[in-house]
Amino acid sequence: MSQQVKKILYIQFTNPIHWPVLMHGCNILAYKGWELLLLGIQNIADPSNRIEMKLNRKITIKLLGYVKPGIRLKLQYMFFNVWVLLKILFWRPQVVYASEKPVCPIAYFIKVFLKIKLIYFEPMDVGESVEIKPTFVRVFRRKLAKVADLCVLPNGARLEKFVADVGNFNNAIFVYNFPRREEFLDIPLKEKSTEQSRLKLFSFGHIGPDRLPMQLFQALEELKDKVELVIAGVASEGKHNYGLIIQEEIKKRGLEENIKYVGLIKERSDLHRQCSKADVGLTLTGKAVNPEFRSEGGSQRPFEVMGLGLVPLVTNLKEWEDFFVKDGYAYSCDSDSVDSIKKQLEFLYENKNSLHRIGERNKKKILEEWNYNIEFKKVEKYIAN
Repeated sequence: MSQQVKKILYIQFTNPIHWPVLMHGCNILAYKGWELLLLGIQNIADPSNRIEMKLNRKITIKLLGYVKPGIRLKLQYMFFNVWVLLKILFWRPQVVYASEKPVCPIAYFIKVFLKIKLIYFEPMDVGESVEIKPTFVRVFRRKLAKVADLCVLPNGARLEKFVADVGNFNNAIFVYNFPRREEFLDIPLKEKSTEQSRLKLFSFGHIGPDRLPMQLFQALEELKDKVELVIAGVASEGKHNYGLIIQEEIKKRGLEENIKYVGLIKERSDLHRQCSKADVGLTLTGKAVNPEFRSEGGSQRPFEVMGLGLVPLVTNLKEWEDFFVKDGYAYSCDSDSVDSIKKQLEFLYENKNSLHRIGERNKKKILEEWNYNIEFKKVEKYIAN
């Protein structure tokens, strides 16, 4: 008698491949024999403007096409819910993994009426910007929280906020947004920098004033002989002109020899290899940014930088300093202050030799402890039971 195929249906009213942490979990489950079908929508007009990740062959992604906000998006939302139900009836998964607020209504229906094991994952405290009535989503979010087999949040602060919003039903946990070990195993540590060489910085991900503030370029103008920077990525949603603004700033300050703006590096593995040649990973975030990114584990970038054997430079938020700086994994600066950025970069330049040692320790920490392979076991035990 043939063994039943293990299946997980993943649903999200956006494109799930844009969330590395979600793909990490899918890859881990696929390597353990699960077949995964991911249903979502194409939420940007140009899908080529995103980093690509290698996926296990047991993972299939199906997306509805992009539509502009308005009545068509509302109709697409209704169609998406019907599509999800049909896939469940015909594909017959044992587990449904629902992600983000817009899917709460259909996820609640699936759990209550179809009696399927359901895990709710809320990677960000967003989702009401979709043209669906926020009250409608909030009501079903509270209902879903009560009946879901497990609710997953990305850090302790988000877990506390979630429980305060929906109530405590003893079924919510936090799972840090750590990277997956396999991404770093084949990337060697860079050689020690020479005393004469410039300090090499690398910044990747979404480009916006919170991550690459104008104060940074002012500081770099005063450190032309000491520091160089590579910027890889695309402009954040709603800040599409910021890439052009940065390029104009580079020219205005005469920093063409110090700063390379390379744009999007599509293959995640290529991005990591290029980043690994640097000394310091620039992982700043604005102080006025969404509070969830202020919390430890809210952003994956510092962990990725550590896994590549680099030293992160983070914004001096208390939460980040307690998690990364206090134990010597990173350095911090006030990203709103030219003097603070300049002072810290000068310190890092003068201490380049010690960065290699810290980078080795950082990589070891990621490979042995701070990785999603270990952290995701908190979720795996609920799926397996």
